[in-house]
Amino acid sequence: MITATVNAPVATLWSKPDAPRPGIDAAALAPQSDLHAWVSGLDGPERNYLGVLTQLLQGEPVLIEEITGNWARVVATAQPAAKLDPRGYPGWLPVDQLRFDDVLDVARGWLGTPYVWGGLTSHGIDCSGLVHLAFRRVGRTIPRDADDQARATTPVALGQERPGDLYFFSNKPEKVTHVGFVTGPDLMLHACGDKALVVEEPLPDDRRRTLLGIHRVD
Repeated sequence: MITATVNAPVATLWSKPDAPRPGIDAAALAPQSDLHAWVSGLDGPERNYLGVLTQLLQGEPVLIEEITGNWARVVATAQPAAKLDPRGYPGWLPVDQLRFDDVLDVARGWLGTPYVWGGLTSHGIDCSGLVHLAFRRVGRTIPRDADDQARATTPVALGQERPGDLYFFSNKPEKVTHVGFVTGPDLMLHACGDKALVVEEPLPDDRRRTLLGIHRVD
C-alpha cells in the first residue's frame, strides 16, 4: 500500500474528482491551498456543498488507493469513519497536495501503465518520464530526459546499488537510451517499450549487455 502525507496547508477531501466546482473551488485545489480566499469567496448556499467531505491538515497521513490523472483516491487514517471505511475517511485529493514517502512505492503505482514515448500521465508514460515523475511526487526535482538524469545523479559502483537507485542503459555510443529503477539485486522497475507497459522484472539479458551504469539521486 502506498502511503503519503498532506503537503498543502489544508487539503479538502472531495467525494469524486469532478466534485470541485469550476472557478468556485480553485483556491482550495491549489498545491498550496488558500483556505481564507476560498471560504471568503463562498456565499451561504455554496458553503453547504455536499461534494466536500472533510479537510485534512498538513502532515496528516493517507493511504493511496488509486491515482487517476492528477487525483488520488485516499483513506485519511487520522480521521476514523467506521461506517465508511474501518481504516479512516475515504475520498479524493489532488495529487499535488500530497508528499509521497518512498519513490519506489510511487513508481509502483504506475505498474501496468501503457508505455507512450513522451508520456507523463497515467494514460501513458515513458522510461525517463516515470523516473522524473516518481521523484517529483516525493519532493525531488530531477531532469525530464534520461541523458540529463544521468548527468544530474551520482555514479554508484556495481554491487553497491540499493533500491531506489537508477540503472542507465545505452545501445548507442555516448548516449543514454533507457533508464529504470533498481528494486533489488538484478531487479528493475521501468517503463518498457518492448512490453509496452510499466513492469517490474529481473534484469533482462539485453539490458545487462547495454548497462551503462548505476546512479543515485543524492
